[in-house]
Order: sequence, then structure tokens, then C-alpha cells
Amino acid sequence: MRPGGAAGHPSPKTFPGTSSRRAVFLNHTKSAPVLRNANGYLHHTGSMVRLLLALLLASSLRAQLDEAYSAKIKEFTTDPQFLPDLVAQLPASSTVPSPLKTLGYVAGAPNVLTYAKDVHRYIREVAAKSGRIRVLTLGQTEEGREMILVLASDAANLGRLDRLKEITARLADPRQTTETEAAALITEGLPFYWLTGAIHSPETGSPEMLMELVYRLAVEETPVFQNIRRNTVVMITPVIEVDGRERQVDLYRWRKANPTRPAPPLIYWGKYVAHDNNRDGMALSLALSRHVTRAFLEYHP
Repeated sequence: MRPGGAAGHPSPKTFPGTSSRRAVFLNHTKSAPVLRNANGYLHHTGSMVRLLLALLLASSLRAQLDEAYSAKIKEFTTDPQFLPDLVAQLPASSTVPSPLKTLGYVAGAPNVLTYAKDVHRYIREVAAKSGRIRVLTLGQTEEGREMILVLASDAANLGRLDRLKEITARLADPRQTTETEAAALITEGLPFYWLTGAIHSPETGSPEMLMELVYRLAVEETPVFQNIRRNTVVMITPVIEVDGRERQVDLYRWRKANPTRPAPPLIYWGKYVAHDNNRDGMALSLALSRHVTRAFLEYHP
């Protein structure tokens, strides 16, 4: 409806300080208040209020960014094409510590590698502050180091974890589940999704990234992360080959401290592992293979 074109409606008035193109006009119809914009079109105030609330919420979410961490993400990323919205910024939290707060640097910072023991320590700090994160021990390596399993989901889902594991176990074995029963279980259950890092110790980036992902799963309130937490249980083992990871970080730091000296011989795999752990699924000769297989058969991701 154009300005002044409706019988019974007063001529619109521009609010002080607004231009004619950006002015907002207030009128009343018999049914409900409406807002009239500068072009004369009418909008119900209910819709406008919802729009304004959405804009205010978006502004509030932007204000809750971890500005220091987000600036480091931008600084350390070599090309903007590697920064989609999901990772370009980090949300702030007043309770859950970020990697920067605990470790003194952002995940993936150049010239920094994190020991597995510190990756585990950081994730446990997150779990201590968030009901959405749980940390379990998978077992010990041949050299006595811990392997961990992180579970991330809504607190309500973690509260019925045993039931969810029972459902996936029944779905994984058609001998004990009919097709009708399976359909009902699928409706009730949730899938487990397992992310693992550093199956080989020279694969250095994944443990760093997975630390930040645990934080995001704990604190992100965007629809994407809400959907993930509501509809899945995310399993994360940030370092599979823990023994080799510690050697890899040792060697990396030694080379940084001794740039002119010859590098030591190849030492960055575990004493018993070398490079064959991803080929050990049949023989199960390594502790890490047995721990991973046992967890797989427990959760059926």
C-alpha cells in the first residue's frame, strides 16, 4: 500500500532525524498495529518485532566472540578461502577455557606442537567446566602413556549413554534384532561419530585441531553445533599413537633449539609401533589397536 493511499489512515509521519528513504511510519488498522516503511508498504509489528529480536540476538552473539583468539585465527591462516564461517571465529565463554587461555597459544599456531599429555590435560579442563564433554580412558600404551576417548553431545544424551550404546549394539547385529525392532531403535537412538588424530606421529596437525573442536562442541551455540550435539554423540581420540607423538614433539623442539646441528636419527614413532599401526587391525599386536577395537565394539560408531 502506498503512502496516503488508504482511506481512514492518517498521513504517515517521519520520525525526527530520519531520511525519507529510511523513515519508519506508524499506523493502526482495525485488527493490529502495523509499521509502514518509507515506500509505503505495511508490515505487522509482530513480524517486525521478531526481526528486531533476531538482529539483536545476532549482535549479541557477535559480541560474545573471543576477539583475541579470533584475531589469531585470521593472522595465522594463509588464505581467506580456508576460513569458512564455521572456523573463522571462536566463541567466548566465561566458564570453559579456550586453548589460548590454558596453553598460551591458539590451536594450530605456527611453530608450536603440543604434547599428547597437554592435549589430554586441556580437554579434561574443558570437560570439568562443561556438561557436554566427557573424557574416558581407552587404556595404556606399551610405554605406559594414556589413550583417551572424548564424548561430546548434549548433557541429556550423555546421561543415557548406556542406552544409546545398547541401541547401536543391537542395530549392528541383525541376529538379535528384527526389521521392525530396528526401525524403532533407529528412531530412539543416536549415531556415534568417531574422530581420531595422529594415527601416525608425523601427522602433527590433527591433535591441535581436535583440541579446538572439543572447545567448540562445548560452547558453540550456532544452529550447526546445536544440531550436532542434539542428534549425535561425537567421539574423539585426539592422539592415537601417543608414544610416537611425544617423540615427535621432542624432535621438533630439539630441531628448533638446534637449527645448525644435524638432526637425530628417525625416532618419532613409538618404540614398538613404527609405521604399521594402521595395518594392525587383524593381528592386534599393539595395545593401541586393541584399545581402539574394543571401543569400536562397545560403541559401534
